[in-house]
Amino acid sequence: MLHALWRTEYEDDIAEIRAWAEEAEAKGWVDSARRHREHLARLDALEKPWEQKRAT
Repeated sequence: MLHALWRTEYEDDIAEIRAWAEEAEAKGWVDSARRHREHLARLDALEKPWEQKRAT
């Protein structure tokens, strides 16, 4: 249950930051767009407990 909440919150955050990045790009705010894209990359790199990792 908790993992489902975390996942929902994570996905909401990603969508919001992606929208900010796209808005910044549309307005020509290159530095702001870059910072938002970097934030997205950091979030993507986080461990996601709702995803089970398989041992290979």
